[in-house]
Amino acid sequence: MSFVPAGEIIGEAHSVRVVSLSESSQLPDGEYAFIDLYCNDPTCDCRKTMIKVMLNRIHVATINFGWESPDFYQQWMGSDLYELMPPMHGATIDITSPDKVSPQGVLAFFKALLDQKWTDIIKKNYSAVRKQLAEPEGKSRGKQNKGRARKTPRR
Repeated sequence: MSFVPAGEIIGEAHSVRVVSLSESSQLPDGEYAFIDLYCNDPTCDCRKTMIKVMLNRIHVATINFGWESPDFYQQWMGSDLYELMPPMHGATIDITSPDKVSPQGVLAFFKALLDQKWTDIIKKNYSAVRKQLAEPEGKSRGKQNKGRARKTPRR
């Protein structure tokens, strides 16, 4: 199991959120891209994404975001394993994050941007990825993968 960018699986149906930031006390100025990655295991239903945060095209942080309740993840993982794992609910910095910017700053920035509309887009992308992974390899997945992800308008 690995996490891959949604655009590699659902193609043109995906867009990357890009936001310009300036004069922040916690983060460097620049263009931040938030690339959502999803598990490519067709049998997995983790209901989470990993957000690869890019600053001027350099990978600076990785955020985990699980939108279900803590109870969902405890049941999904099993109680014994859940106690040993970092929380999957909500937004956290991933243990493998390069942390090239302030982890607290990038997490605060992400949370400030995360509204219901973006959460709904993430859930929609998750569903589209799950649907594509369920398709037989030769049917529609190959055609969808050839598209490139597009950027959303800057704010």
